[in-house]
Amino acid sequence: MFSEESKRILVGAQGQAERIGTSYVGTEHLLLAMLRLESSAAYRVLARLGISYDELANKIKAATANDKLRQGRRVVPTMAIKRTVEVAFGEADRMNSKVVDTAHLLLGLALQGEGMGPFVLHDLGATPERIVAEVEGDLGVPLSGRGKLPTSRPPWTIDLPEPPEVVGLRERLASVRFALKHAVEAGDTEHALKLGSEEKRLESLVDRARRKWLASLG
Repeated sequence: MFSEESKRILVGAQGQAERIGTSYVGTEHLLLAMLRLESSAAYRVLARLGISYDELANKIKAATANDKLRQGRRVVPTMAIKRTVEVAFGEADRMNSKVVDTAHLLLGLALQGEGMGPFVLHDLGATPERIVAEVEGDLGVPLSGRGKLPTSRPPWTIDLPEPPEVVGLRERLASVRFALKHAVEAGDTEHALKLGSEEKRLESLVDRARRKWLASLG
């Protein structure tokens, strides 16, 4: 179960997405919500790493300028948000915590590595290694010995070939991520942020296509 502060951050992430006007709730909106809750462990860690709300919000607005929410359209979470929650639950369980706290959410976001949130953090100098070290210091527990991250694909479908539509979308997503990686390495922040926005769009398409496929399997 989530702590009360984690619940506030998850709700706040949707509010941030609606405020900015995007059609999805992504990891970047989760970060913004963390930076609005100053009593949380996630806020303390991000503040020590020099991450501010205004700086982060400006980067996100620039990257999502072309993804405005159409009137009446529902704001939906991305695959990266879902994976963040999965990893956060795993981190809480590994630390024998009965609740998923905001620090676990931040760890989940940083460690799952997908979406605009981890990219923006890295661009601001907050690498996963630094985040792990700061969370370790804040919680006073060792975070080493982490196992393989959980897969977002149901175990019973692992050996089933995905349909051409899903495969095609995954290939496009892989191509965008490859370009994003090189843009980051080249220091081309503007191009990288645009690619990050395209990554989010493709993640959503892959998610919908996979859900449709899984539903057809019964």
